[in-house]
Amino acid sequence: MKFIFGAGGTGGHITPALALADELIKHKHNVLFLGNSKSIEESLCAISGYPFQKIKVQKLHRSLKPENLLVPFYLLGSVITAVNIMKKEKPQAVICTGGFVAGPVAISAALLRIPLFFHESNSYPGLVTRKMAKWINTIFISFENTRKYLTCSKLVNYGIPLRQAAIDDQQKPFDICSLGLKNDKPTLLVSGGSQGSVAINTVVNQAISDILSLGYQIIWQTGKMSYPRFSAQHKGKEGIYIFAFSPDLPKMFSHCCLAITRAGALTIAELEANHLPAILIPLPTAAENHQYYNALAQQEKGVAILLEQSKLTPFSLVENIKKITENLEIYRNKLAALPPNEAAQKIVDYILNYLNNKEEK
Repeated sequence: MKFIFGAGGTGGHITPALALADELIKHKHNVLFLGNSKSIEESLCAISGYPFQKIKVQKLHRSLKPENLLVPFYLLGSVITAVNIMKKEKPQAVICTGGFVAGPVAISAALLRIPLFFHESNSYPGLVTRKMAKWINTIFISFENTRKYLTCSKLVNYGIPLRQAAIDDQQKPFDICSLGLKNDKPTLLVSGGSQGSVAINTVVNQAISDILSLGYQIIWQTGKMSYPRFSAQHKGKEGIYIFAFSPDLPKMFSHCCLAITRAGALTIAELEANHLPAILIPLPTAAENHQYYNALAQQEKGVAILLEQSKLTPFSLVENIKKITENLEIYRNKLAALPPNEAAQKIVDYILNYLNNKEEK
């Protein structure tokens, strides 16, 4: 069978799609990705060796911008392109995992009456998921809270698909001594994402003496923009490893006992896979404030603390570090009680069973 994917805009949208594609390839099926030229989805598909065809998609800006006037024209053009591709490729199903690229791909599948499946990573569903819900066969969700916003669709909660290679890497021991840190000392991870966060970096910098006094050593991903400033300030200091960005960051999770991060869905999946409690500081400018709802859902599960950026101070950060530290076993036990991440396998099995049953009828 052949499957077409519509995903892109951010790594948080494309990575779950790649995880599902990996699983489909294991079952000897074919995949094709649609997305923008010179985009993150194109580059990640190239790295993974997956075929990719270009459709020109214009992002809808949340604020009033002149570019939004062109969105309907770009949408029509991208739908026509996607329809023509689907007519030629004749996929058995279309799978979308969010982002503005998913819009024209989903519309095209609906017009051609091709079975359409969505994976929604965030607690509060994205615009495309909400608008297309009535035409989607099944929406795979990652948080139970999502049911409140998508009551009209068939919803199945299997969690966020992670690529098997990422899961395998996280289970391998990481040599923390190679970073100049100690094996026998509790480690705190700080990351504001690949681009870093000025707000998080600034407050961590102000609170760093207090954090170290609690007995922690720190792995701190600053992002490229902040790295020169903070690396120069803390160069040679014991118990601090500062870096701009590293693809090995997920491997470091396994050696940490507490994290301070943003609340992207993919980050949350990686935290859960490593049984790593976290202080989640949602990006306040994230589309429809979805990171806030992600963090809120994790706090309600008892595996993280939600700390809004507007309330982020050195004092509030240190107090929340103390709170998790004092209850570390409780947080770890709740994380350990979560089911293992088998989302990719379960979603693919569900879709294949659906299609096979459809053929039998």
